[in-house]
Amino acid sequence: MLSVSELNEQAKFLLETHFENIEVVGEISRLTKHNSGHWYFTLKDDKGTISAVMYRMNNAKVKFNISDGTKVVVSGKVSIYSPNGSYQLIVNNMRPDGIGELELAFNELRKKLEAQGLFDTNHKKQLPNLPRKIALITSATSAALADMLRLINERFKLPQIYVYDALTQGENAPNSLINALKRADAHDMDVIVMGRGGGSKEDLWCFNDEALARAIYDAKTPIISAVGHEIDYVISDFVADYRAPTPSAAITTLLPDTNDIFEYLVNQQNELIKSMKNKIYNNQTRLDLLKSKLNPNVIKLRLEAKISSAKILKNELNRAFETKIMKFQTKINELKIALNSHENFHKNTKNLIQIRQNEKLISLNKLKINDEIELISQDSTKYARIISEKI
Repeated sequence: MLSVSELNEQAKFLLETHFENIEVVGEISRLTKHNSGHWYFTLKDDKGTISAVMYRMNNAKVKFNISDGTKVVVSGKVSIYSPNGSYQLIVNNMRPDGIGELELAFNELRKKLEAQGLFDTNHKKQLPNLPRKIALITSATSAALADMLRLINERFKLPQIYVYDALTQGENAPNSLINALKRADAHDMDVIVMGRGGGSKEDLWCFNDEALARAIYDAKTPIISAVGHEIDYVISDFVADYRAPTPSAAITTLLPDTNDIFEYLVNQQNELIKSMKNKIYNNQTRLDLLKSKLNPNVIKLRLEAKISSAKILKNELNRAFETKIMKFQTKINELKIALNSHENFHKNTKNLIQIRQNEKLISLNKLKINDEIELISQDSTKYARIISEKI
């Protein structure tokens, strides 16, 4: 003879043994999200229902919103709650029925933020024409950073480049990106480029974080989102001031090519020369036409006066032409001097470092034992701690 509790325990054992890892598709109804964090709901189809529970440690992994009427596929085991003998499904995992979980979560967040105005074009800031200070937020060891630095060196060397190292993949990446963004935004940058190279939807998921989107929206500095490849879209693309299809494309958008600048100056010089020559030719043609139509015996003096005026005008035009040419040549020389000066400065200071403590410059003689400092060079950042003082 069995007691009630013994019967329930044996029935529980049989159910959990035979239905320990199953998948069930159905529609959620009577959803209750308890203060404990557990979810209690009924899973149903057109012919039946079953009570279900999804404990907090498992439902924390669900990336999409659920409500009554949501169609899902759940996996778990069938069990009996021994005290009252109720039959229930204990859910370990849940995914949307018919659409990918990440895609659903992406679409839900995109619609939510769009409705709240985070994508409004009226809020987006203009990118600078020739930025002086550029912040790059990405992994300091990434190929994306190497590509961006190479392009900057090839196209236009004058801007100061600041690299803010951040995680660009994994659970801790959103907070790392947010912290780097806040530091860069506080340092009076002209523009911030945030991004990474291509990867799977899971690899790029940190750029779909809601807190990161709001941090981008709140920043005072213009921000370029440059994540993945051209076909990849993330939430940061929609909320940023500008979306670049790749990190390299962000640099080509921001900086002109030095060769293009020189080509423009040469073209302007040629146009000026052409314009001056046309004016001289047209005036000379008019003089020749007048000479052919007028009687030299009658208006000899007037013709001589016209010729004299034409010569004066020709000389003035020549002087104006020479002055314009000299000004353009001076501008070209100044630009070359500026470029050479920047390159010399870059070479002379390549091995110099700045010492910062709490994001402020500090001299070496003010440091004490156990002080934590940040060592910053042109192309690298290291962290260190003072362990001794040599006397």
